[in-house]
Amino acid sequence: MSQYDPTLSVLGIPDHNIKVAFVRHEYRGNGVRRRQYHVIDAELTYRLTRCPLCGFEALHPNGFYTAHVRVLNGVEMPTVIDLHKQRWRCHNCYHTVSAKTPLVQPNHTIAAHMTERIMKLAHERLPVKTIARIIGISASSVQRIIDQNLKLRPARRLPTRLCFDEFRSTHGMMSFICLDADSHRLIALLGDRFNRTIKNFFIAHYSLADRTRVQTVTMDMNAAYQTIIHEVFPKAQVVIDRFHIIQLAARA
Repeated sequence: MSQYDPTLSVLGIPDHNIKVAFVRHEYRGNGVRRRQYHVIDAELTYRLTRCPLCGFEALHPNGFYTAHVRVLNGVEMPTVIDLHKQRWRCHNCYHTVSAKTPLVQPNHTIAAHMTERIMKLAHERLPVKTIARIIGISASSVQRIIDQNLKLRPARRLPTRLCFDEFRSTHGMMSFICLDADSHRLIALLGDRFNRTIKNFFIAHYSLADRTRVQTVTMDMNAAYQTIIHEVFPKAQVVIDRFHIIQLAARA
């Protein structure tokens, strides 16, 4: 085993197929984002002969692909692994296969244990910017990871009266929120306000019988999603909230 294997153990990386070549400090990035990194140069390879796609033992080595994987900091600076992943090419179906590791999901650059740490800090209700500072990545990356991994459990039954609204979330994007009009309990929180997203959510999580019991949906006057209300909730009436009616009258 490589003399650098203890480095991976300290970082919580369990994959013995990863062999470290050397470690260095290096400046990366441009402008205000330029900073010094603790860089671990490593190789991911193992024996593989059978193609996972066609099943034939026709795989042959086909070079390496380098992924820059962010991991939890082992020193007082951001840590990244320049991971050279083995690639194989099948001489039967001509597909290319890359080596896999529990360290990071395919096509991702943030380690799995880093994602777990972010979600634990999020469950402690720390602000996104605070989590970003602790972990050592951007606030936008933290928010994206939380959005991708947060699993909101829908209410078992829909209330008879719903409130629809939208709010500005991250990077100026508008997100969708649905509340129980009586108890103000959260029913749904979606990453965007597209009609397709809203429609698919309610149809996927609630039966037609549940959706038919909805009597009213309260929203503002400019909401584009009111066009799908009767399609999703067949017997619901659209109610314009009082605030926007007063606001419109004041502007008249």
